[in-house]
Amino acid sequence: MTSETKIGFLEHFPTTIFKQLIDKWQKTSIEIQPKNLLSGKNLEQVIEITKNLSASKLKKLTKLSETLNITEIWWDIYHVTKIQPTSLLKKKKRQFSVTKYLKNDQAKVKGIFTTLELSEQAIFIHIEFSARAAALRNNFRFIYFPTAKKILVEPKEQALDVLKNEVLPLITKEPNKAIKKPVRARVIKNLTKKDEQSGEVIVLTNLMIKLTLETSGIEGLSHITIHGDDVIRGAETLEQRHEISLKFMNSGPWTGAGTKDFKLEVGKGIQVHQLEKSSLKNLAAVLNWF
Repeated sequence: MTSETKIGFLEHFPTTIFKQLIDKWQKTSIEIQPKNLLSGKNLEQVIEITKNLSASKLKKLTKLSETLNITEIWWDIYHVTKIQPTSLLKKKKRQFSVTKYLKNDQAKVKGIFTTLELSEQAIFIHIEFSARAAALRNNFRFIYFPTAKKILVEPKEQALDVLKNEVLPLITKEPNKAIKKPVRARVIKNLTKKDEQSGEVIVLTNLMIKLTLETSGIEGLSHITIHGDDVIRGAETLEQRHEISLKFMNSGPWTGAGTKDFKLEVGKGIQVHQLEKSSLKNLAAVLNWF
């Protein structure tokens, strides 16, 4: 097994969180490029660092990487109002009773509540039902964006109960007023508009357009998906230089769109591809539209 294979679990691990942990454990300050830990100059350094970690610290790092492996999740978006200071949320690891979530009140299950500050824009919340019996174990994950007044919820059984009972009381004065915000075509269309503050346009790497016979006049197609480094610019360049008009771009609602940081899709929610600071900043800006 190669060194790269051994540390493959760090592929989606946030570089800032890795640096914080290693600095704390080694009582030093390492330099990590703000991108994939396993790319470029980072790779050799990460290999060397992990070689020198104790078995217990490597185990902690592996477990945390599993918790932060969120690339395949379609998160639900909830809006909250009258938010409270994040100091209430960012306490040390703590335990709570989970009897109200269990059918067997005598079961020895511990509720463990932990938070991890990913950036100024986002706080990762992990709630674990810890037990010896595998059937009783469970995990619930949330990403809270205080400035956008949004919280992303991993959709699974009991997640909303855990959100209401354990999380919302720590982030809002109105825990009963969390409102689900579905992804709609108009929000996806907003992705092509300039940000009023920075003047920048979000670069789309994929786009999905829904086609119906009634709206497009096209028979036999239901969706068209395009991919690229910058699909909007690519479509415009194709028309300008080669006189090829991609009229299907406006032949139906945009039901899905993505960037290197995240993906939105009507009926599914939002996917988060990486938890780097720059990615979370862009995501927080988009969540303000909901």
